[in-house]
Amino acid sequence: MFSILLSVFAASFLCVEAQHGSGTEGTVMGPVAFLWPPDRNWTAQADNIAPCGSPDGPSNRTEFPLTQGSVALTIADEAWNVAIRLATGNDPRTQDEFVDDQVVSNVSEVDPGHQCYKLQNLEGITAGTNATIQMKYWGEFEGENDGKNQSFFACADITFVSASNFKTAVPCFNVTSDDFEAPSPSNTSSPSSSSSTSPSSTSSPSSSGSQSSGGSLPAGAKAGIAVGSIIGGLALIGLVALLMLRRGKAQGLKGKEGYELRAKSLGESGTGYEGKR
Repeated sequence: MFSILLSVFAASFLCVEAQHGSGTEGTVMGPVAFLWPPDRNWTAQADNIAPCGSPDGPSNRTEFPLTQGSVALTIADEAWNVAIRLATGNDPRTQDEFVDDQVVSNVSEVDPGHQCYKLQNLEGITAGTNATIQMKYWGEFEGENDGKNQSFFACADITFVSASNFKTAVPCFNVTSDDFEAPSPSNTSSPSSSSSTSPSSTSSPSSSGSQSSGGSLPAGAKAGIAVGSIIGGLALIGLVALLMLRRGKAQGLKGKEGYELRAKSLGESGTGYEGKR
């Protein structure tokens, strides 16, 4: 069971690294991107342009279930007011074509890592319908807009299929870098060094710029470390379980040997007693 679970997490981690791994912000994605369904081609010149933040139109569409469908996001940096909307049709070109009702409840803030959200409000859509899922959010991109927040866009093109015909394993999991902070050296260092780490637990739009320009790890690297921490933890659990299993076997063999020795002693003593009679 452990090996299966570890394989699943490892596969998810490799999939994430292959598409939007650490250090990819500004090369293949903005602060936030679709991990699944795959989003359109990204460019820094177009990611602030509505409605889809890409110079490309629909190309390869992804099958998406009519019920219980989810979108998975990969997050390289903090972002706010994440809105996910849907437009049916072959190639929506204006913001007005995306319905006002969001298909995911408004997400006020996301941290570096990976998040999964289930789509809602899909009534009246039938199998075979082409559509585009849009993500709009606020974020900060280093070197742009004087370090101020700006609007970003991303789109993923899909074709709806019935849930019974949907066979894709979606990489849907939730983890943030804050959930897996590295152990602080506060137990062995001076109070001044430990106190310097305390502000990292809070974040706001106004402070994101100072954090990204400091000496901390890049946000994309934090996202990779977060998932890697899960795999490392699972591996540690497996190692402990293996050691306990081996210890149990050793104790069982030792007990068996002792039992056989006692049985042999009793058998020899019983034979001597019968001979005296």
